[in-house]
Amino acid sequence: MREDLSEAINQVRSEGLDLDILIPWDIGDLKRLFADAVGRGADRVLVAGGDGSINGMANLITDRGAQDQIALAVLPLGTANDFARATDIPSDDLSGALRLALTGEETRIDVGLANGRCFVNVASGGLGAEITATTPVELKRALGGAAYSIMGLIKASQLKPYQARIVLPDGQTEAGQMLVVAVGNSRFAGGGFDVAPRACLTDGLLDLSAVTAPRQGGFDRLIDELKDPFNEANQMLHYRQLDSFVIETEQPLTFNLDGEPVVDTRFEFGVRPKHLKMVLGKAF
Repeated sequence: MREDLSEAINQVRSEGLDLDILIPWDIGDLKRLFADAVGRGADRVLVAGGDGSINGMANLITDRGAQDQIALAVLPLGTANDFARATDIPSDDLSGALRLALTGEETRIDVGLANGRCFVNVASGGLGAEITATTPVELKRALGGAAYSIMGLIKASQLKPYQARIVLPDGQTEAGQMLVVAVGNSRFAGGGFDVAPRACLTDGLLDLSAVTAPRQGGFDRLIDELKDPFNEANQMLHYRQLDSFVIETEQPLTFNLDGEPVVDTRFEFGVRPKHLKMVLGKAF
């Protein structure tokens, strides 16, 4: 166990706060430990990790139908900690994060769905998903969120747009050569990139941000549009808030659900309003 984590645990225990620590060896062990905790009447589970770990626990809670019994708290120990960043959970103060996890108030938040699987933070398809899926673990550990930016620079010279079609709730379709698609339940992805600036965890909506491939010489315009993502005159950056939609691609596409890659050619997105109880930061 990390020394700073051990110190934080000792600190909160010295303050009289109760904390049981369970370390699963694999996903099967995690499911067993979780089922045992639910059976013993636990009402709060703390996950130590990044967005992928949060995703795994959120899906465990939902799959078991324990969302009314269990509240999910977070100790941000991941590479980028994008969800913690958006919800004011301190990643630079482990004692404070533990204290918040054990004593903080619970908030019911929305949960995004992609082909029936839950995501709490952001689902990204295209460059963002490719970066996260291919960034070496050693690089993540050494550089933290900066690793994604470095991999982004590496990938940028090899950008290959993909043909995609977005089907809106009213049946209207939009097709084009996409570079990046981000679906935000929360705001940040890829180590602090604000991909869904208007996302709110309690509004019953997902924020869809899609970047189409610029024509020759169009990167300057794309940069301008990235500075003003809500401008209705934008031609390459399109931003919408929706409760459901479908994304279809001609070739299999990697979509990352909170950093967990899923490959398909059709993604049905939806939202479960105020479905999951979570312990969030005070500013939220």
